[in-house]
Amino acid sequence: MTNFLKAFVLINLSFLILNCSFKNTGYFDDRLEELEKEIAEKNSRLVFTKRIEFREEIKGNTQRKISSPITNKYWLQKNFTYNNYIPNLTYENKNELYYKSKKIGKNKFNTINSFFEPIVFDNNIFFYDPSGNIFSFSVERRKLIWKFNFYKKRYKEIPININLKISNNKLIVSDNLGYGYSLDVETGNLLWAKNYGVPFISSIKIIDNKVFLLNQDNKFYTINENNGEENLSLETFPSLLKTNQETSLSLNPLTKNLYFITSSGQLYSINYDTKNINWLLNISIESQSSTDLFFSSPLVSVDNKIFFSSSVFTYCIDARSGQVKWRLPFSTYIRPIVSQNYVFLASKDGFILNIDNETGKVLWSKNMYKITKKIKEKKVGFIRSLLLVSDQILVTTSKGYFIFLDYKNGNIVNYTRASKSGFFSNPILVNKKIYALDNKIRVLIFK
Repeated sequence: MTNFLKAFVLINLSFLILNCSFKNTGYFDDRLEELEKEIAEKNSRLVFTKRIEFREEIKGNTQRKISSPITNKYWLQKNFTYNNYIPNLTYENKNELYYKSKKIGKNKFNTINSFFEPIVFDNNIFFYDPSGNIFSFSVERRKLIWKFNFYKKRYKEIPININLKISNNKLIVSDNLGYGYSLDVETGNLLWAKNYGVPFISSIKIIDNKVFLLNQDNKFYTINENNGEENLSLETFPSLLKTNQETSLSLNPLTKNLYFITSSGQLYSINYDTKNINWLLNISIESQSSTDLFFSSPLVSVDNKIFFSSSVFTYCIDARSGQVKWRLPFSTYIRPIVSQNYVFLASKDGFILNIDNETGKVLWSKNMYKITKKIKEKKVGFIRSLLLVSDQILVTTSKGYFIFLDYKNGNIVNYTRASKSGFFSNPILVNKKIYALDNKIRVLIFK
């Protein structure tokens, strides 16, 4: 039975490779023959092993420092930057609720968006609710500036999942219904709207008026920011099983390379300037006993390395060649924190690690829920996100807790229940303050 399963998967993988079509509309060079050879020789890795996940608790006290915290004035896109790298950000560390708005939207579906982050631009915060309402709220004046709903009554029984990105005074929007549209930042007026047919499940990246997106069928798009017209599409390896799990894009403006990972486990490097596919790596290394769909954390590309976790491993990839530098059997969908020396990881169920980002060696690891009896998963909820704030690791949980850890050893420095209703969004940091939305769609600001 085992040999039959191996043969079945290998035959089907070969079929996918041979039949994958690249619809480049004049944009990408046709490199199918090259890619097939590269995949066969070095990039395609299909391994059948019993799944073993790293769960060893290791005591340690790291001595190397991290970069000094910086103060940022904006948060214009999910994961903060083009390449999803979020530096050590300055926080006032008073751990006080500075402001809580009244209910602005509704979460009538009681949905949890584990990836959504609000946008802050010119003292306004932009966000949405699951009914499809998009809001611009003035932090300075503490009032709603405008509200826009593209969907009206037609989709009133469907929870809407929205991604936002600000570019050139426009709010670019994509959703889980296959729509993309653009709003004027100041007025909320609709500038253009298109239906692309298939739900979008990726974050949005924009550069040089090009909007980069990936849909549920793993089709990659470049769209004109000014009118929504499709500039190109690239049909990648399809996935037989559909997923609502968000996929990740990461962009390096210096090398003009774009990296993205599909729901079928294909990691692509594309040069959006020369119109070439640099390399393709198959990282869908699933064990025979695993029934989970493939997923990945956001890709963080920095210093010619790509860091991310999949449904089985955490990887460090050479961004120039696509070769694996190291991997660790640790799985999480939560965005990793990458610093000049370390990579910090956290699983949903409370296991936290500090890894040497050059070698992949685990420097310390611990189960956060075992540190103290006061912090248990049943009480504080599962881990939603990580941030590095004023030399501490900020852990956010689903039931509304902020937990601050010492990055040197993982010890708990402080914790507080920031929201009794739990979080609808992950927190962001702007001007030394933490911004978040609770499950009642209220704006929360902490200093």
